[in-house]
Amino acid sequence: MEFNGFILLAVLWFLVNLFTSSRRKQVPPSRPPTQRPPEPRTIRVGMDPSQQEGSRLERMLRDLQQTLEDAAETQGESLPGFPLPPREDVEEAASLEVEPEVRTLEGEVRRETRRRVDQDDDAADIEARRIQAAAARDHARTRADHVAFDKQIREEPADHTATRGYTTQQLRDAVVWREILGPPVGLRESEK
Repeated sequence: MEFNGFILLAVLWFLVNLFTSSRRKQVPPSRPPTQRPPEPRTIRVGMDPSQQEGSRLERMLRDLQQTLEDAAETQGESLPGFPLPPREDVEEAASLEVEPEVRTLEGEVRRETRRRVDQDDDAADIEARRIQAAAARDHARTRADHVAFDKQIREEPADHTATRGYTTQQLRDAVVWREILGPPVGLRESEK
């Protein structure tokens, strides 16, 4: 786990070196990059492993910084054959901002006159219909009413009450999915 960051930095350093070395081969620099004095590569004996790793990382980051600086210098020098376009072509100097327009909102507001909506008539019609429906239901049932209701129920097709049968394979699949999606075995007793 400690070396993941070190490995990532090493791969990044390798890729940057690979890209910059390919650019150096394509365009020779007109002047040699500035060389820094090499850092001493000695590791002190009295340092613990974490300090040694930290100093290695620090050296690697310095090398990466030097490589990036060299790449920036060579990239800036690699474009002498292409003239820069005139400044007018690159960007217009006019601003897209406009002066704010001041408007007052304190003037008279004109609104459409409100229509009067009266729902009392509709409510009275609904109430009358409910009373009529309740009066139709509100009477004692006779023996003839029970016989008619029984006959109506028995004449309904049986497929409304039938349940779907499952095959043996579907039942096995249901058990397997219950094991997969259900709670762990150790928690199943606490469900009940």
